[in-house]
Amino acid sequence: MTSKVFFARINGESEDEENFVKLGKLFEMSQFISNLDENDKVAIKTHFGERGNTTFLNPAYARKIVDLLDEANVKAFLTDTNTLYHYYRTNSVDHLETAYQHGYNYPVVNVPVIIADGLNGNNEVEVEINGKLFKKAKIAGDIYESDAMIVLSHFKGHCMCGFGGAIKNLAMGCASRNGKKDQHKLVRPIISKIGCLACRVCEQMCPEEAITVSSHAIIDFDKCIGCNDCIDICPAHAIKLNRLNSDEFSKALAEYAYASILNKKFNKVVFINFLTNITPDCDCNASEQKKMMDDIGILLSYDPVAIDKASYDLINNQDNNLNQIFDLDYVAGEDKFKTLYRNIDSTVQLKEAQNLRMGTQDYKLIEVM
Repeated sequence: MTSKVFFARINGESEDEENFVKLGKLFEMSQFISNLDENDKVAIKTHFGERGNTTFLNPAYARKIVDLLDEANVKAFLTDTNTLYHYYRTNSVDHLETAYQHGYNYPVVNVPVIIADGLNGNNEVEVEINGKLFKKAKIAGDIYESDAMIVLSHFKGHCMCGFGGAIKNLAMGCASRNGKKDQHKLVRPIISKIGCLACRVCEQMCPEEAITVSSHAIIDFDKCIGCNDCIDICPAHAIKLNRLNSDEFSKALAEYAYASILNKKFNKVVFINFLTNITPDCDCNASEQKKMMDDIGILLSYDPVAIDKASYDLINNQDNNLNQIFDLDYVAGEDKFKTLYRNIDSTVQLKEAQNLRMGTQDYKLIEVM
């Protein structure tokens, strides 16, 4: 069965007023509002961006969706979950301050902003899925308890799964802190004995006391939760992601994505992907990133697999040379995400989500003018 993916090209800067009009047309074509019941609690799931990041999704897009929901008489709220790594979104206080600084505050978005897994990421519901990797998934309580969900995803590259779109936004983005541990444990860091300076910085900074240092640093993987804080703070850059397990990580994403919407009716979850400010890595990256290409457009679908596949194809079909932007050995026509991350097959998450019957990679792109 083929899934419909609605697509609107955008013009120039993503803040152009015409682009908000096009978003409104996409949303109206979905007829999502007709699927809602009065007083439904509607979670608008997005990513507020880490401090220092400048390419996170423009909060004005969220406000446009909020305005369009006015006629439905529902209780909408904007939401995200706390991070596993220890920075400015690891608890609800810091996370909300970050969201407010980035424009995700009441005067801008006109709805409450709620961190769905609570103050320290422990507000969770265990969802039974009986998957190959997980029997149960730990989903943020306030997302699980919502009646409907609008998933706003900034589509971009990702250093652990090739790209991040709707599937990753559901999986990592809707998981509690313990749920993120489940997924991150599959790509825990590795340390170069030759590169290690035995400086003990990672030992002192590890939140789980999982690192000890003698002649070089050693990770106790029984304690390691895969937060990857050590990678960022290593002065010798001797700690790297273990990308050899990227396929397992992508499969974990699919299982958690499946769990995050399992209790919701199909027509009460809609996905909107933004192909704007497309960068090589996640908005968790606390620094400014170069854009991979010009903005492409906005997509909408009820199928998270189809919308991610369509986004992936649109980016790969874009005629641009990554070598002019990044120091890469890129050949025109190649998979751009494979060029960025040679050891990662970014299509694994699509295949696995399709196997779980979350959707299909067979889509029809319907362009909205």
